[in-house]
Amino acid sequence: MKVLLLAGDFIEDYELYAPLQALEMLGLDVHIVCPDKKPGEMIQTALHILEPGRQTYSERPGHPFDITHDWDECAANLGQYAGLIVPGGRFPEYQRYDKRVLDVIRYFVEKDLPLAALCHGLQLLAAADVLKGRSCSAFPMCKLDVEAAGGKYIDFEAFSKNVHVDGNIVSAPAYPAIGVWLGAFIKLLGIKVQVP
Repeated sequence: MKVLLLAGDFIEDYELYAPLQALEMLGLDVHIVCPDKKPGEMIQTALHILEPGRQTYSERPGHPFDITHDWDECAANLGQYAGLIVPGGRFPEYQRYDKRVLDVIRYFVEKDLPLAALCHGLQLLAAADVLKGRSCSAFPMCKLDVEAAGGKYIDFEAFSKNVHVDGNIVSAPAYPAIGVWLGAFIKLLGIKVQVP
């Protein structure tokens, strides 16, 4: 089973590495793509730190990461993918102006395939105009994006252990919810994990 993961410079470090490693552990083939980057070309990740008493998160450099697959090849063959992952960080802020990225998101929504979006990743769904009549969670600063796109914003007081599922879209507010977010995504993919 293949899954596509959208990425770009200053993607949230945890939101790239955790899904990649967890899905690989389950035997999935994760293709990580970025427009205008070829396999082996590096992107820079970022660590967004939610510190008590601060009005917003701070940002530190994360691990560099090499893109694994060619954007053009993957975008031309979307039928090979069982689902899509849209992490957060800062890359959604600038990729939401890229029609190629929005077309990929629209494909997965129109085909009713599992789509997991996290944190600021919901900015891409809002820009793709796929949230009308849908509900989702996101980082609180993305509430206006969700609502302006015709979606209902689900507000969780705590970031961890909270995930929202609306049809084929799985969303959560931030990286502390990665575990339950991925759990809901793999359930939509039809993967059953047996714990001894």
